[in-house]
Amino acid sequence: MENWGLVTYREVALLVEPTKSSTRQKSHVALVVAHELAHLWFGNLVTMKWWTDLWLKEGFASFMEYMFVGYNYPEFRIWLRFVNDELASGFNLDALKSSHPIEVEIDNPNELDEIYDSITYAKSNSVNRMLCNYLGEETFQKGLQIYLKKFQYSNAVTADLWDALGEASGQVNT
Repeated sequence: MENWGLVTYREVALLVEPTKSSTRQKSHVALVVAHELAHLWFGNLVTMKWWTDLWLKEGFASFMEYMFVGYNYPEFRIWLRFVNDELASGFNLDALKSSHPIEVEIDNPNELDEIYDSITYAKSNSVNRMLCNYLGEETFQKGLQIYLKKFQYSNAVTADLWDALGEASGQVNT
């Protein structure tokens, strides 16, 4: 669980036996740590304006966990796991009649259970991966830097992200 300046974990989510644990177990721990640390930026430094934009918090934390682990632990071949665990899951869930967009209108916090689900995590994660691939990693990162700097210690909505990515890519959003 992340909070401003403090990240807490359950013991079971962190402990592995270096010589006995599988690569999947080790990569899972790395993903959990990276996800919660990503919330220091996506969720804490920049907070969604309302629950409608939950994907800005969870989708980016979910995507950044793979980015962080991919760069720091290439031996985990984490992008193969991404395809199996996130992309395929996101596509399968999105094909269901019960699917919903990543940006869901929430009128009351009591409706949160409806969007704190695998669709929000896996689908948002997959959309972020597609955006990164489409724009190119350098442009995508530049857009995120613009977004984080402009909205640090403040709130943002999805349109703010699109504007930052548009600025980074030189494509004006209309």
